[in-house]
Amino acid sequence: MDERWYTMDRPKSKYPKMSMSDRAAQFAPFAALTGHKEAILEQQRLTQTKRILSNEEKLRINEKIIELMNLKSKCRITYFEKDKTKSGGQYIQNVLSFKRLDELNKTLFFKENMQIQIDDIVDIEVLEQ
Repeated sequence: MDERWYTMDRPKSKYPKMSMSDRAAQFAPFAALTGHKEAILEQQRLTQTKRILSNEEKLRINEKIIELMNLKSKCRITYFEKDKTKSGGQYIQNVLSFKRLDELNKTLFFKENMQIQIDDIVDIEVLEQ
């Protein structure tokens, strides 16, 4: 058996030695499917369907809007906001200060730079000032 390999020096590379940070980068995780995790999270996000109001509920909301116009006060309003990416949306409740009504477009404008379509309102409560 030849014992020369015991006494031989380790081979030297003609290339410079790689730094530890560059070496570690070789083993960094690789995301082959970029955006996949975000797509799954978006798919899991739940939305609600907009409910259809009865004529009595619509009449009650119209009466509250007239009261709000006369008092020019704040209101607690619950409305449906359509989702920008999926079908459906969500119901949001806010306390807002009434500014004006656009009868032509059936839109309420508020001092907080918000506008809400009357058809999206499901509940409105006029608050005392």
